This record gives sequence, structure tokens and C-alpha cells, in this order.
Amino acid sequence: MTDVMPITPSLTASFKDRAGKEHGFWTLARGLVSILHGHRGDPPPQQPAETHVDIHRQPLRTALDWHQDMIAVWKRNPTFGPGLHGDLRSTGLLPRCVILTARDGGPLCFRYIGEPTRRVFGDRWADQNIGKPHLEDVHSAYAQAIDAQYREAVEGGEPVYNHLVITGLPRPPVNYRHLLFGWSLGHRRQALLALIDS
Repeated sequence: MTDVMPITPSLTASFKDRAGKEHGFWTLARGLVSILHGHRGDPPPQQPAETHVDIHRQPLRTALDWHQDMIAVWKRNPTFGPGLHGDLRSTGLLPRCVILTARDGGPLCFRYIGEPTRRVFGDRWADQNIGKPHLEDVHSAYAQAIDAQYREAVEGGEPVYNHLVITGLPRPPVNYRHLLFGWSLGHRRQALLALIDS
């Protein structure tokens, strides 16, 4: 009969374990010293210094199906009024819209901000901007860049379809399409509806 000897770790294995523990201890100690000296790792990546908006005009024939539905709504509503609002609700397009109106020659002001825009800029931004001129937006470079598109839709009397890429906002680049519809209401009043696809 053979006696079974208990297995004991070899001297080399014991040394490796102790060396590993000591290495871990010194790594932790160096990390703590680094933190105490103010070194907390690499700084976060910097956002671009300024907002940049690339606007690419798209032909209306390339608009999505639900954009085409909005073109039909616009044609049915030559004036901006309650009938348009009801039409937007019944077709399910209202949540995708941003609506701005201007009175007495004043600036276009936000009246309604739908879901795609709220996803990009946040509910807090949207709630704070209802009733305010779009050019007073905290994202002023974006507001300035988009203003010419808004004016074209209102004054030109035709839908404006664009693909936009925005960099420099406090989030990753924003990539979306909008279809803009404008109405001149007389007495220096205007309205704009932006249908957003983000």
C-alpha cells in the first residue's frame, strides 16, 4: 500500500503568490499616491470649440413615405389654422413636428416641440423654449444656421427638405432630416411647421 503524501505548494509557487500580492499592493499604493497628487487619469475628450451645421438640400422626390403624407396635409391646408392641427393629429404626424409662429412682424417663436427634437435637445430645453424666439436658443450657432432655411420655407411658398449634421453640441453629432412648410398669414404674421426625422 502506498502512502499518500499531502500536496503542498512548492517554494516557487509560494514565492510567485507572495510576489503577485506585493505587486498588487504596490500598484494600488501608486494609484492612491497618484490620486492624492491630483492625477485622476486622462481628461475627457474635448467637445469641438464651436457648433458646426452642415445642411444638404434633398429633392422632395426622395422624401420618406410619411414625409409625403405631410406634403398631402400641407396641400389640403393652404392656411395655417385649426384644420391643420386636426389634420396633423388624425394622421399621427403631430408628435413629429416643431411649430413656430410669428406675430406682427416679430420673430418666429416656438409653439410646439415634438418628440424627435426633444430626444436631441432634451425635455428641459424644449419646455424652456416654448414661447421664445428660435434665434434666442442657447445653441445660437445652430439657430443662426437654420434661420435661413426657415425664412426660405415661409417666404418661398414651397416645402424645403434638408439633411443636417450638427457637431459641437454637448452630445455626439446629430444627424437628422427635416421637411419645412411655411405660411404667410397676412398682417405680417407667419407660421412654420418642421417635420423632423432623427
